[in-house]
Amino acid sequence: MWSRLGDLRRANAADIEEIMDIERQPDYDRLVGRWTRIEHERNLARPGYVYLVHDDAEGRPVAFFALSGLGNHDGDAMMNRMILRHPGRGLGSRLLPRVMRLVFEGFGARKFWLRVAPYNERAIRLYRHCGFQDEKLLPKAGRRPDGEQIDLLLMSIDWEAWDEQENAATS
Repeated sequence: MWSRLGDLRRANAADIEEIMDIERQPDYDRLVGRWTRIEHERNLARPGYVYLVHDDAEGRPVAFFALSGLGNHDGDAMMNRMILRHPGRGLGSRLLPRVMRLVFEGFGARKFWLRVAPYNERAIRLYRHCGFQDEKLLPKAGRRPDGEQIDLLLMSIDWEAWDEQENAATS
């Protein structure tokens, strides 16, 4: 199994503290929620689950992606988390296409989907820029750490749309 994809690497248990620190930045609980250490440990050990991290020059994780459903029989993969220590600096738009390539080419996914809070406008702009399409609004499908239920927007891109986008970018 691979361990590195350019400047993305597969996370391990030693990264959980930094991952949780990134996840617990101000307002992120409102945008993406947060998982406990036990949930992160459980996810890292699950088949079909992959955490990717991007390290800064000092080797400290500054971005992470939590993916699930990789290699499953239905071909659907999900991005459960994409969280950056310093959003708005272009790192997400540089890394997300690499993650998408890994999902489609590396794991053979047929569809890549995610759920996002409809008020997370920065993330939605990035996802649309990368080819994700709005599918539907899921009423009260999410829960914030304080227990409040929130609507989530389901977005996805299938292999054919991704492949067409990739071919257009290299032409």
